Amino acid sequence: MSENTHLETKFPSQLLEIVADAISGAFLVYDRNDTILFASAQVRTFLPVQPDLLAPGARLRELFGAIYDNGGYSPPKPDRKTRAPVGRDDWIAGEIAALWKERSETTERRGPDRWMSLTRRRFPSGLGVCVLRDISEHRKREDQWRADLERVQVTEEILENLPFPVLVKDRSLTYVGVNRSCAALYNRLPEDILGRNARELLSPELADRVDRINSRVLETGEPFQIAERVVRVDGSTTAMLTRKFRVGKPGRYLVVTIMEDLSDLLGGGLPADAIFTGMEGLDFVHSDMRPPDTLVEEAPAPMLPIVGRRVLLVTEDMRIEQDGLPQMLALGLDATSARSAEEVTAITDVAAERQMTIDLIAIDSAMPFECLEVAQASGIDVLVFEAFQMERELLSKITRHLLRPKGDKVDEELDVEWQVAADAAVDVLVAEDNAVNRIVFSQILEGFGYTYVIAGDGEEAVRLWRELSPRIVLMDVTLPKLNGYEAASKIRETEEIPGRTPIIGVLSPAVEGDRDACWAAGMNDVVMKPLSPDILEEKFRKYFTDAGGAAKRA
Repeated sequence: MSENTHLETKFPSQLLEIVADAISGAFLVYDRNDTILFASAQVRTFLPVQPDLLAPGARLRELFGAIYDNGGYSPPKPDRKTRAPVGRDDWIAGEIAALWKERSETTERRGPDRWMSLTRRRFPSGLGVCVLRDISEHRKREDQWRADLERVQVTEEILENLPFPVLVKDRSLTYVGVNRSCAALYNRLPEDILGRNARELLSPELADRVDRINSRVLETGEPFQIAERVVRVDGSTTAMLTRKFRVGKPGRYLVVTIMEDLSDLLGGGLPADAIFTGMEGLDFVHSDMRPPDTLVEEAPAPMLPIVGRRVLLVTEDMRIEQDGLPQMLALGLDATSARSAEEVTAITDVAAERQMTIDLIAIDSAMPFECLEVAQASGIDVLVFEAFQMERELLSKITRHLLRPKGDKVDEELDVEWQVAADAAVDVLVAEDNAVNRIVFSQILEGFGYTYVIAGDGEEAVRLWRELSPRIVLMDVTLPKLNGYEAASKIRETEEIPGRTPIIGVLSPAVEGDRDACWAAGMNDVVMKPLSPDILEEKFRKYFTDAGGAAKRA
């Protein structure tokens, strides 16, 4: 029996092949004379050499010489021949020396995106084993991990050094992330903020408002923004625009808050307190960041002319009521709420009996029309608002409404204001018979700065279109006399240039399936109620294509 036969018996190839498959790699076994005893079939997928150089009895020196001649462990590209960075003899000597170490491991690159690991082990008997494995996927994941880690570190560095506060809360409304500016605003170390909640850091009133808003953002995913007059921990005052938005995935949502200081922008270099003179009730809510245990009674701030004025808020939306009343009370208004026409009647009757003046009734446009009729019948000034205005501009509207000169009729003569002279340039013709929706349209279009006229039925809409040549028509489809489809068809029939005037159908959810009828009547587009200023502005941008058609919002 030859020595090689004995060795093959000692190292059964079948068993080693099974082990190689199990570890997803390749085996190379050699003796103290640097002679190959066994090479698994997978070795040839790693080493660019002829099969005879891996046969039992082959010398490692010849194997490494062939590997070097073929460009090293990384195979050469077809168009050029690669060489190892050192001389042939030195490279071979280095590889053999590595096999004689008791234990060693190296990583070799086999191409742009292929990597191989070589794990070598020399036993006291003189036998050696080299395990070759393809670690390309592992290396890619490792490189990706490093890139992700670097990106996270860069992001953290950017957030940490932003000049405005950024804070993150989890679903339990616990602080889980703050940057340096946020810590400075709270006048605490980050570790004194993280893991705590708003009630531990802020006054109860402010903490309740903050938690309520954060909960809404987490629940709905709708971004929130508000302008705040902020009293810092040291007692100084500034103006901030606070934005909140939801990030993450279901079950792991977070709410991110960004607070941007507006003092320099608004004040033009003036002291922060000076920019609020006469502005406290117009656009900013009061947010005192001082901890509850440090608050002391202060001298009362100068009162606005609206302090003590009585406002009745009419809404069925609990969120509007919960947000609106505290903000009105914070302005010094004497505010209460009603949720139905019956409650409006009861409150106004009691006020009349006690000779108490209600200065304004603010009605949510989502309320039944009966509420508006009852409010107007009471003779009290009425302001109709949409839910989206609660968070942005309702307080400003209420304040301007209450501060306008006596006798300046706004809502009582809306029908007159809606009509414009025949020779006036009209941007928008609105065809709408519902009184509440007419008020909503007027407020939105006035906010954009467009000239407009409102028709109460389909026949009037066609007549005003002929007389005024508006640039666009907003057509409610449920109109008296002529419905919106019929009115749109008449306009299309009489146009000198077919399709010249864009017509946008206004649909309620109950008739959303009638979109096809809008197209058949010659309409260009549709919008859904309740009306959204953002959607209307998008439609105006789309269809006002002439040079003067840019949005006129102030």
